[in-house]
Amino acid sequence: MDDLFDSAIELEQSHIQQGARDGKRDGMRTGLAEGRALGLQKGYEIGMEVGHYAGCVRMWRALQQQQPGSIPTKLERSIAAMEECLLQYPLYKPQDEELHELLEQLRGKYKTVLAGLGLSAADYGSSSSSSSSAAGGSGSGSSSGAAAASGGQQPVSLAF
Repeated sequence: MDDLFDSAIELEQSHIQQGARDGKRDGMRTGLAEGRALGLQKGYEIGMEVGHYAGCVRMWRALQQQQPGSIPTKLERSIAAMEECLLQYPLYKPQDEELHELLEQLRGKYKTVLAGLGLSAADYGSSSSSSSSAAGGSGSGSSSGAAAASGGQQPVSLAF
């Protein structure tokens, strides 16, 4: 009789162990696939944001060439700092720990330049505009309010 119970217990243990092995294997596959999809999505979002900043810097440089003096010296320094961050940005090293720090610096300089030009991220079509308005921004999207806050200075025309 003991042999009957022992073999039933051994069978149960064998099924538990097999189920654990199968679950671990399937979990690894699923986790890898989900991780790859999430990494691809986040990488795309960060790439779009960095590309937006690079495009803005190029546009502001072109504006400065076409309309010398249209961008104040203080903002020139912020744009130069953005360029430096972009040059240092480790696009092909996604696990570089400096990546997030540089991204935060880019965001800060970008907001500084926009504010100096009398614009808001929402007015400018930034991909990070939703996060800045959710973080306590007024969300009104009015550049006239920014111009009034900056001493009545009107926004610089960004049209070419």
